[in-house]
Amino acid sequence: MHLTLGVERILFITPPNITFDEFVSPAPNVKHVNKANGRIVGSVITDIPLGPLSLSAYIKKHIPVETRLIDFNVALNREDSFGFSSFRDYFLSFLRDPGTSSFRPTIIGISAQFAPSCQNFMDIAECCKQLFPDALLLGGGNLPTTGYRQILQDTDAFDGICYGEGEKPMLALLQAADKLSYLKESPSWVTREKLLQEHEFRHDFIVELDEIPFLDYDLLDIDGYDINPTMHYYTSENALRKGIPMMTSRGCPFRCIFCAAHRTHGREMRYHSVARVAEDARKLKTVFGAQTIILLDDHFMSNSKRAYEIVDTLSSMDLSLFFPNALALYALDRRFLELLARVGVTQLILAVESGSDRVLKHVMHKPLKLDIVRRVASDCRELGIYTDCNILIGLPGETQKDITDAREFLKTIHADWFRINVATPLAGSEMYDICEEKKYFKDKPVLGNYKKAIIETEDFTAAYIQETSYLMNIELNFVHNANIKLGRYDTALESFNNVLKAKHDHPVALYCSGVCYQKLGNHDMSLKSFRLAENYARNNDFWIKIIRLFDIPIFQATETMELAHE
Repeated sequence: MHLTLGVERILFITPPNITFDEFVSPAPNVKHVNKANGRIVGSVITDIPLGPLSLSAYIKKHIPVETRLIDFNVALNREDSFGFSSFRDYFLSFLRDPGTSSFRPTIIGISAQFAPSCQNFMDIAECCKQLFPDALLLGGGNLPTTGYRQILQDTDAFDGICYGEGEKPMLALLQAADKLSYLKESPSWVTREKLLQEHEFRHDFIVELDEIPFLDYDLLDIDGYDINPTMHYYTSENALRKGIPMMTSRGCPFRCIFCAAHRTHGREMRYHSVARVAEDARKLKTVFGAQTIILLDDHFMSNSKRAYEIVDTLSSMDLSLFFPNALALYALDRRFLELLARVGVTQLILAVESGSDRVLKHVMHKPLKLDIVRRVASDCRELGIYTDCNILIGLPGETQKDITDAREFLKTIHADWFRINVATPLAGSEMYDICEEKKYFKDKPVLGNYKKAIIETEDFTAAYIQETSYLMNIELNFVHNANIKLGRYDTALESFNNVLKAKHDHPVALYCSGVCYQKLGNHDMSLKSFRLAENYARNNDFWIKIIRLFDIPIFQATETMELAHE
């Protein structure tokens, strides 16, 4: 490997977005992956880390540097087998490999976004400090921006943590004659010494986002993101086309109780120009083979005129569009939905969050009313847009009655699918502050991951939220599936088959797919599905409890169908 003398060598690292326990011992009701050696592991989400790509591009615009990226999410997915007793052992083995160690980084930047990666974030830092003791070790991203105090208490590996967006602070650090002194002086960098001195930290934002060059996608193992297990569980065919993400704006003015994005990007909106968005999308298509642009803006609809222009522009390039962060429902009027349908958008993720008006207004502080939810879901159904609704339960201030009311309302809107998530107190969010002040944490805050309940209030236990979230999933998506009710058996079947891609032994999904095959006149596939459902449910206490609770006739379906065809 050729190294340029006198030039900084920056190694960016993204830790796994999953805890070690969830990886090696996935719960029976969550997505999993079979390794070549037969071992079952948890599904690792591989989202392209835009932060390091932006940092690399911005720094290279101003000074000569060499950069590399290790994304441990891609690395874990690429492993044919996994035999390590801890992620820490895996990190050490990976970083010792000559392909990595020969780079001899002078600066290591570890970027993390979400709570499940917190322990990995610190473990990687300590491995790097052991293997590359002379390198300057830095942390950045949403997780350390909001949780820097706890992180710096738990590990002394980091020389500094960037507060908020890192382009300008990182460049200034690299240009400083004495980097350690600069870390101690700059209000954009958090150090242990400053914490003891109660320093105030400040963002250093780029106001005109077009100052950032085209992101350094060359750092990526781009094909490694094609094997992302999560993207392939969506129903929309567009979601299956090669997708590459981009952000066209930063910031969000809303004050939702569960969100901490403002701690990194601020509340003021900042934008790339439409021309720049078009230029970047064209490069992603021609250079990297993008077929779908995944728009990761926190508030894409903040400027409706601009949103229309971007959708028109990208669709004219024969690019599909996908919005995983969801779109503000209040802005999804019929005209915009018609535009999306016209340019080929076949699926939308709707940030419904709750089916209770009281929770939306008084608990979440979310600018949304249920009549808007009903109208958007109806319009999407008429226009042939599949609706995938994000729902949160278990917020401080929410009651069991609120959850029951929400469940009953959600049954009436005939959405195609619901993602029932456990409300997670993210460091930096209002929800986190409330939970900390009122001592609602039952488990460590870093263990929250939208599937594991970790808080208890006067209104509910963590166990109640954990169980209720899954029962809501079964009730809304299977027992009261809207497409089965409406006779849209092809659409319903596609949804159930997507579940089975993630978990082939899901007896309720198999039973529901059998119902759809039966209604569609496919006797053989119906019978096969019913038999598999019965086989996987038998002697399984977890599923037998659910089957009895909802009176699902899994154990009678095969016999009933065979009698009907005698």
